[in-house]
Amino acid sequence: MTDDEFKIFRDLIHRECGIYLNDKKKEFLKVRIEKKMKAAGVGSFYQYYKFITGENKNELLRFLDSVTINETYFFRNIPQFEMLREKVLPELTELKRRQRDYNLSIWSAGCSSGEEPYSIAIELFEAISDARLWNIKILASDISFRCLDLANTGKYHREKLDDVPGKYLEKWFKKDGDWYEVKDSIKKYVVFDYHNLQHENGMTNVDIIFCRNVMIYFNETQQKQVVKRFAGSLNKGGYLFLGHAESLQGLTTNGEFKFHYWNKGTVYQKVDEIHG
Repeated sequence: MTDDEFKIFRDLIHRECGIYLNDKKKEFLKVRIEKKMKAAGVGSFYQYYKFITGENKNELLRFLDSVTINETYFFRNIPQFEMLREKVLPELTELKRRQRDYNLSIWSAGCSSGEEPYSIAIELFEAISDARLWNIKILASDISFRCLDLANTGKYHREKLDDVPGKYLEKWFKKDGDWYEVKDSIKKYVVFDYHNLQHENGMTNVDIIFCRNVMIYFNETQQKQVVKRFAGSLNKGGYLFLGHAESLQGLTTNGEFKFHYWNKGTVYQKVDEIHG
């Protein structure tokens, strides 16, 4: 793969889904493309580029799926999930009870193969004793159809559950050898759907958004756009969880979010009043 060939594919990926691959990812991209070229019966990088940018939109989606990075596991970053269970959900539901509002909407943006939204659902039912009386909606979105298909099955190998407490394994999963399946009592609350964070999806009245280890692949302009959309989707007082290496510093100008830190967990909360 020449530098020019690398650049046209890198620009295509960036344009289509916002992920920017630096020069260190050249070999990674080369290997992925060669595998796709062989499957498609195409003999050169440029021919494959023409192939996926022409009329064959399905092949373009399969290509993007093959190069997006999907590393996740249950309860990744435990302090954040402890914060969700012990602080965020109790405070949020207490406020909603006072308002006689029993609707709870959560969005896992960039959900990969589903470990994150299922972890959210488990902590929600651990934190809210009467959760089954609430109208709960957990939307989980990603740009990878392969990951969404895996997520819908709710089946995971034991290695993906290393951080799951034993009592959770017994309570919320069905065991089959080295595989575990999320029980239907949790699975039915999570809806998986395709969504590219570079585009609007019209979501409003969201109480909690998880978007972790996704924005690090966007440039600053794109990050600002995504954060602006999140602010528009969240209810006043709603919460935004980011990855441990991500921050809203420099991405907002009107003080839309307040930073909270609790027992090594971090979250941003949309403020009631925006001061410009």
